[in-house]
Amino acid sequence: MEKAAATRPDAKEPVLHLGWDGEAPFEVDANVLATGRTCVIGASGSGKSYAVSVICEELCKGQVPFAIVDTEGEHSGLKEKFDVIWVADDPSADVRWSDLDVSELASQAPDIAPLILDVSETENPREVIGGLLSALYLEVERRRTPYLVIVEEADRFVPQNGERLPIFGEVARRGRKRGMGLMVCTQRPSLVDKNILSQCGNQLIGKLVIKNDLQAVAQFFSGHELPKYLTTLPAGRFYAMGGLSSSPRSIAIRKKDTRYGGGTPKLGARVVKPFVPGAVKAARAQPRAGRKEDLLGINPTFRPEDVPDIVKRDKSFIFFGKEETVANAELVLRPMVEMGVAVKTGVIKRRIEMRYLIVDGQTGKFVELGDAPVLFEGFQRLMGLTSDQIEVLKTTPPDKEASALEIANKLGLSKEMLRRPIRVLEEKRLVRSSEIGRAKVYRRIFSFPDPQWHQSERPLEAVEPKGRVEEYKLDEGKVREVVRGLMPHSDVQSFKRFVYPLYRVELIMRRRKRVVWLDGTTGKEVHP
Repeated sequence: MEKAAATRPDAKEPVLHLGWDGEAPFEVDANVLATGRTCVIGASGSGKSYAVSVICEELCKGQVPFAIVDTEGEHSGLKEKFDVIWVADDPSADVRWSDLDVSELASQAPDIAPLILDVSETENPREVIGGLLSALYLEVERRRTPYLVIVEEADRFVPQNGERLPIFGEVARRGRKRGMGLMVCTQRPSLVDKNILSQCGNQLIGKLVIKNDLQAVAQFFSGHELPKYLTTLPAGRFYAMGGLSSSPRSIAIRKKDTRYGGGTPKLGARVVKPFVPGAVKAARAQPRAGRKEDLLGINPTFRPEDVPDIVKRDKSFIFFGKEETVANAELVLRPMVEMGVAVKTGVIKRRIEMRYLIVDGQTGKFVELGDAPVLFEGFQRLMGLTSDQIEVLKTTPPDKEASALEIANKLGLSKEMLRRPIRVLEEKRLVRSSEIGRAKVYRRIFSFPDPQWHQSERPLEAVEPKGRVEEYKLDEGKVREVVRGLMPHSDVQSFKRFVYPLYRVELIMRRRKRVVWLDGTTGKEVHP
């Protein structure tokens, strides 16, 4: 067990050390969170879930009873150092949802270790969480004892538009007097029920980039101008306000003691690429030539004038005769992307592991960087598809014909709902249709690519833009959507653009002209 959190000299309640305000520690009285209304808000890549994990660690140290609704399976890593109970549809979980008596768990919750309510693979998460939270609320009301409920991705349970779980509204309005605290966490505050968000007297607000989300948090900066740097906050930095601080304070969240799900690296090691509006994304998509700091990648090991001594030149006859002349040798900086993907592995004991994949920034093909770049079949034919359409493609058999009804039944959809995605797949020549009698049947004519995974990030360096920087053509949002479709329960955690040196060499012999490409680090011929 981890030692208890520090306490104030004049109080028995523990103090939660959440991070740093400059060089001074930023600490919060545990009671402020345990029975209060708190929101933790930040766009994708802001470090929101990381901050929530730090809060959970401090609550564990302070012996504060709590339960966290874990929608992505990120928080089971708390088990590394703390006594917690992991409830999940996982063979290695402490308690399986299928074996759980909700009333029994709720009746004991205030007396036992904190609960990680992992619904990442649960069939009906809203129903499960609604029933457990209702029972837990009744128990806390009966005892009048402090208990905190933390909800990740709150917009899934209490959306601004759509069906909400009523128990969350009840807890937000009346839970404080009964001892139940509530912490809502979201990337998109504009999508959360504004009546619940307005109840949050404690706020941790990180980077936000979408106009609607910025407007949703403007209420918390009443009397203060919305910080102009809110859209550019680095990962792990948040504004603490309300009951956490009398005026907005920019704090840096401390480093975690544990990992996500037992396998995800610490956020500090990640290259964070947040979701941004289209205009900003377009400006970021192409590195600007002429500025050294804009380009990361791999530098060439030889110069254009060295190419004639390196390139293999043909002769007019096999062993003798005139030799090709090098007419031109141009350095080309080829755009590529290294993606870090958190992937669930294992059958009996599942873990989340970080794997890395290099993708060509022009075509979407997979790249293996050995002695020379080798390009494989990758994402290019899947670009533009949604994860739902990819799921239909995966369900369509490649070795036999299947009717639309058969495919729809496997997916749990109606035949009408399948009509549009199957048409899109036909148009992209990924699925072929034919008719047997009066029935129309489908067969997949596409083989899914085999990712060329790496276990660690490739070291990069600053690159001087001395050559031609080729245009970057991949759409990051579309790539992420394809990854979600191909690998369910995975998460693209980094999207690092870089450039790789190639030489485009023009060779001439008499009237014949040909072009070859050389690897800029080894001099070997490549076929981009």
